[in-house]
Amino acid sequence: MKTIAAFLVLCLSLFAQDDSKSLRILWIDVEGGAATLIVTPEGGSMLMDCGWPGQRDAERIAAAVKAAGLKQIDHYVVSHFHTDHW
Repeated sequence: MKTIAAFLVLCLSLFAQDDSKSLRILWIDVEGGAATLIVTPEGGSMLMDCGWPGQRDAERIAAAVKAAGLKQIDHYVVSHFHTDHW
């Protein structure tokens, strides 16, 4: 699933028209892995996986969302149904 997501991100980046804006991919350290926040040049967003329940990982993701200048996450993708991914 992560391979498919990486391929889709690559495809999307090939179609970026405005050189002043770029596709941003943020890797967020969560307990035992990484969450991925993708922000499109138009300001759309997608979060893939989010780590374990509780405050630690949620706070790290919230900080990354704020740093990216987002007010919300538009889409959320769970790579597979293990507790450390949703």
